[in-house]
This record gives sequence, structure tokens and C-alpha cells, in this order.
Amino acid sequence: MRDESSNGTKPEQAYEATAESLSGHPVPDWFLNAKFGIFIHWGPYSIPAFAPHKVSMGDMGGGEQGSSFADTPYAEWYQNTMLFEDGATAKYHAETYGVDYPYERFGEAFNAALVDWDPVSWAQLFRRSGAGYVVLVTKHHDGFALWPSDVENPNRAGWHTERDVVGELAEAVRAEGLKFGVYYSGGVDWTFKHQRIESFADFMTSIPGEAEGYTDYATAQYEELIERYRPDYLWNDIAYPSAQASYDILARYYNVVPEGLTNDRWIAPDGQLPPDAFDKPEGLTGLLPPKPAVWDVRTPEYGMFDRILPFVWETTRGMGHSFAYNRNETEADYLTRDDLVGMLARAACFNGNVLLNVGPRGDTVIPPGQADRLEAAGAWLETVGPSVRGTRPVELPERDAGGVPVGAACGDGALYLHVFGVPEAKTLDVALPEGTGAITSVTQYGGKVTSWSVDNGRLTLTVPAWADTAVQSFKLEGGA
Repeated sequence: MRDESSNGTKPEQAYEATAESLSGHPVPDWFLNAKFGIFIHWGPYSIPAFAPHKVSMGDMGGGEQGSSFADTPYAEWYQNTMLFEDGATAKYHAETYGVDYPYERFGEAFNAALVDWDPVSWAQLFRRSGAGYVVLVTKHHDGFALWPSDVENPNRAGWHTERDVVGELAEAVRAEGLKFGVYYSGGVDWTFKHQRIESFADFMTSIPGEAEGYTDYATAQYEELIERYRPDYLWNDIAYPSAQASYDILARYYNVVPEGLTNDRWIAPDGQLPPDAFDKPEGLTGLLPPKPAVWDVRTPEYGMFDRILPFVWETTRGMGHSFAYNRNETEADYLTRDDLVGMLARAACFNGNVLLNVGPRGDTVIPPGQADRLEAAGAWLETVGPSVRGTRPVELPERDAGGVPVGAACGDGALYLHVFGVPEAKTLDVALPEGTGAITSVTQYGGKVTSWSVDNGRLTLTVPAWADTAVQSFKLEGGA
């Protein structure tokens, strides 16, 4: 933050551009309290909005449905998948636009569509969803910037929006009381280097660097984002071309935005990785990027953890199989309300957050099916919110009760129990955490507890009927 003192002296620089100094940065309370954030993938790729249907990224390394990125379900990868001559995307592109139609034309169409964009209506929807922060993709792998950058792309002049999408959305989101973050593809930029990416193994050889003039370019754009928009979150993707350059960025960022944070996607070709960089922690589902030397939050993709681990994490995923809008997906592909609330409750119990992606269409409209999911999440949080937002995870002696998984969180002097599923019996027996205080009442959100008792560290409660939902949530007054 700029120093507004009368003597004009600079504020104290608390962080130096070293791994040791940066690793001392704490995860801010606002992030720990929020539990729920909105991701937005929106750019030129939203114009064609095409990817093969129902192929999971887990199959990219082999499997029945696909063995390469030719089959990726991610519509934001359109520019790469159209390079597979025999693939579905190349066929769609040729039939719809013509084989000689360059990807760059989608940037023109995207800019033209921005005339009708209303960032305020988006921000209001995000607030109603119950989310605490929004992270906008400001530049994806195609290199297209969603702000009128003064850092000119030497390989594609004017490859950015004419409207200040980043600035306008930041203002609208913050006006609704939400935090605002920026995603930046630091490790891949196809305007600097684009050899066809066929598998995960191609990522590191696809990173542009000093030879392409990319390191200085990306660093200058990061500095511009930090200075102009003071983002509450720097969400880097894939990697960064230089470890020291990433340290320089993060030191500058933390000193400007002390309550900011960053993720774990900063590995560099010239960097030193910790010995456990590629370890897969117990209880993980989905993809997990290799751990760099400096990070605040781990970011499993299309996955979660089912237990408390000694770090904070944030699961990130699309509503369907793609992050960007994919015209081939239907509402049947999207998470249900129960899917989403189950993720939110699990995140609260196991030290995580949910960063749920919205993929607006190229005409600036958030698909109704996605908007409906956000409204449903907000309605659930209106009732159950105290058991999720502002809480901290609590370790239970047993991970199951009544034949279904359970988890716990605490906040405001109460202990919250979340039961993930519908037990067979109407009576539930739960082992309480050691040191649980004297419980004075037990209530169920959206339900009724007919009787309860605590004996020898175990809670027994009975309900007339379980709700047919993904989560049964209870508040134990005085338990924390």
C-alpha cells in the first residue's frame, strides 16, 4: 500500500526476495474465514467455447477416454487442441470458421462483445452465492490480457482488452464486500512459445524464458497488476520462468499487500524444489501441482483432501468438466447443489477452501445453469453459513459415524459437526474431540434433534428423520 504519511517515507519492507524470507508469510485470516471463492475463466476461447465432451483431466496420462491433450475437456485450451489435426476441436474449427481462420480473430470478437458486459450484475451474483472472494483469469495460456496493459506484447500487438475488465470487476466485487484476486499464466504463454502440448510432460519444456524475452515481460505485467489493482490474491498458474524473478514479484507484492497471499504454482526450471515436492499427501483426490520453495496455499485441481493436513489448501474446479464455458456441456454435467455444499462442508472440516469456477459465455452472460448453482449455494449458506464460514477445522478421534464420514469445525464458541451422507439409523454416535467443553445444546441446521446426551466423550443424538441431502450439519453450543 502506498505510504500516505506527510514525510513521504516508504513503509517498512517486511519481506526480502529470498525463499527464507517469503516462506514466513502467513495465510491471512480473511482467506481462512471465507472458505468459498469464485474463479472466472473468460477470454477469446469463450467465443468458440468448444472442447470434447466428458473427458476428465485424470485421463490425460492414459486411459480409455484419452491419452493426450487432444482430448482435454478444458475449453480454454482451444488454441492448443486445434493443433491436433485429427481431433474434435480441429474438426469443429474447420467446419465452423474455416481452416484458415486464425485464433487471433477470437480476440477481436471478444473485444466486440465486451460492449454489453455488466460487471456489477456479476459481482452481485457472486455476493449472493455466499463467496468471500473472486479470482479473475487476467491472462490465460493464449497470452490475451484482460486489461489495457502498457506492457506491449512484442509478438502480438494489441493482444488485450480495450475495456479494463480487471479494474472494472475489481471495483464491482469490492463494492459488494468481497476480496479480489488475479490469476496469471506465468508458465505458459503461446504468444512467446507454442510447441504443441501433448501431455503433462510437455509443460516444463513449453515454458518461455530469457531466450524469448518472456521473463521480463511477465514480471512487468505482474508489477502492473500489483500496482494498478492491489489484488488480494496472486494466483499463478503452471510455473514461472525464473525462481528469482518469482521471489522478486512476491516480495514486492507482500510488501504492497501484506494481507495478500499466493498459491503453489511457482516452480521454475532453474529453481530448487523441496525434497517432498512431488509427494501426494494421504487423502488426496484429483491433481496436485508439484510444490515450489515458496507458497501459501496448496491447490489440488478437481480434487480435495479428506483429512486435516499441516497446510491450508484450496480445491479448484469448474462447474462441469471444463473451466471456460464449453458449449457441449449441459446442466447434467454441472455440479449439483448437494455436490457443492458437500465440498464446502468438507473444506471447512479439513482446512481448505473451495474455488469454484464460473465460465461466462462469449456474449458476457453467465450460463443460467451455473448461476442457479451459485444461488443455491448462497441459499444453503444463508442457513448453514455459521458452521462453515469463519470456522477452523477440528480433528475428530474417528472419521466415521453411523457408517458415513464425519468432520468437525469450530467457531464463535461452538463446535460444528458435519455428517457427509445419510446414516441408516436415526441415532448417531460420534466420538468428540479431546478437551471438548460442556455442551449445553445440540441443534441441526434444517432439521430437528429430538434427544441428545454426552457420555464419556461421545455424543449420542437422535433425529426424527435425516434430510436427504449431501450433508447433515449440527451446532454444539459450548463445545469449542
